[in-house]
Amino acid sequence: MRRGSGVFIVLMLWAGLAAAAEALVVGVTPQQSAGRLAENWVPLLEEAGRRFGAPLTFRTAPGTQEFERRVLAGEYDVVYGSPVLYVAAASALGARAIARQRQDEQGVLVVRADSAIREVGQLRGQSVAFPAASAFGGTILTQAALKRHGIVVEGKALSSDESVYRAVLDGVVAAGGGALRTLERQDSDTQAGLRPLLTTEAFPAYPFFVLPRLGQARTAHLQAVLFSLDGDDKGRAALDRAALPGMALADDETYDPVRKWAGDAVRAVLRGAAP
Repeated sequence: MRRGSGVFIVLMLWAGLAAAAEALVVGVTPQQSAGRLAENWVPLLEEAGRRFGAPLTFRTAPGTQEFERRVLAGEYDVVYGSPVLYVAAASALGARAIARQRQDEQGVLVVRADSAIREVGQLRGQSVAFPAASAFGGTILTQAALKRHGIVVEGKALSSDESVYRAVLDGVVAAGGGALRTLERQDSDTQAGLRPLLTTEAFPAYPFFVLPRLGQARTAHLQAVLFSLDGDDKGRAALDRAALPGMALADDETYDPVRKWAGDAVRAVLRGAAP
């Protein structure tokens, strides 16, 4: 983070203390099991809540589709979710992106380490697992890459990146799609058992976004808190534990590319969450 932004962050933190009275519910996309997510995210939210001046309460859902339903039902004040879900929430709820993880999002197709499949063309007609339809790296980017190669596969929908990796390891499918960052945070045995076959180009990563009910003051204060975490050892340790390699600015325009080429996925999220 640039030093020049430090004064701004300190001023925003002070200015927001009076506004941060009530607890906020933070929804985190279920790319891992609920237990592992809580283990990694609760310490981060506790530290952020201490700086915010009110508790930030961790919440997730059993699967991505249910998480999307809860987001679009307005059950969370703050959300860490896919770019596709953000665009849907911005359209339906007026949600606003305030930050994103610094590392760009890349999709990855993996096979078992001992698989005879050596090039992406060999996946033609094979069973390939993907996480939720709105999963940016694991589904949208990897399927777009397959389409560019003219490869049609037999898709199998699973609930998370972790479940995809497990299905590949267990031999249930020939290959699977995930986000490169989720693959990199798997345990050593899982990583050793998988081999990347294709890595996609990079796009802006998962955002933090808020609902309009937070108001300007609390939103600005929360944004300053998120960036403050990147400015000291304690904050960086909390970010690292949640597999967030630093924070970057994001706003609505950051995700305009999603609107242009993932419109079908956005509409599918909105349809799936409709009562």
